[in-house]
Amino acid sequence: MLLFIYICIFILNAVAILLTYRFLGNDLEKKEKGIFIVVGVALMYLLVTLVYYLSTKNMNLGYVTNEGQNLITFSFVPVNAILILPFLASSYKYLRMGKIEKNIFKRRIVLLLVLLLVILVIEFFYFKNIQAGILSIVSSGTN
Repeated sequence: MLLFIYICIFILNAVAILLTYRFLGNDLEKKEKGIFIVVGVALMYLLVTLVYYLSTKNMNLGYVTNEGQNLITFSFVPVNAILILPFLASSYKYLRMGKIEKNIFKRRIVLLLVLLLVILVIEFFYFKNIQAGILSIVSSGTN
């Protein structure tokens, strides 16, 4: 079952990367596209890991910490990337092509940041509930 979950996570990551690459268009160099994708995905991993840490800071998770954290982080990063990065990539492409002005690009970034913040707040509470559920399952299994 765990292998199936990791395969699905891999597919989601591939979709997120390919969508972002596609939305960057054909006018940008491959190196620039690669940097954009790597930085975007790395920031998503950093943000989701930070939200996970903050949501489970006061919980005693015991030995399930690493596997639970990896599973949750690896599951939510591609979802966040699919929701945010393609639209950011499209706006970036239009900025580089000169089709939109910097102030419009900045407004789009602010809008995407607000959307990302809402998503991360929802995930904060969801992560807490997931870990509480995992803890109750583990503790009921050991008794």
